[in-house]
Amino acid sequence: MTKNAKQSFLAKIINIILSIVQIIIALYIVIKLFGASNVPFVQWLNTISEPLLRPFEGMFHPVEISKGYILDLSAVFALIAYSAIGYILIRLASMLKL
Repeated sequence: MTKNAKQSFLAKIINIILSIVQIIIALYIVIKLFGASNVPFVQWLNTISEPLLRPFEGMFHPVEISKGYILDLSAVFALIAYSAIGYILIRLASMLKL
């Protein structure tokens, strides 16, 4: 395997992981925003998103847009932070030719 192939592979792995994290957090934000009922899918999503959102918990107060519509700004910030970290890791892998 050549160095360029390894670099592409590592960048793809980071990109896949980043995409999964972004999808999980985005779904959490949308479900929270629309006040979804506590059905099994919502419970599962809360369970898998909790470790991702824990470092950002309480950073910002949630904003109630309308009765029952809550925007979790900490989760929005987490989405932005993970996206930035993922981008930096991809760029670092490219620069280091890993």
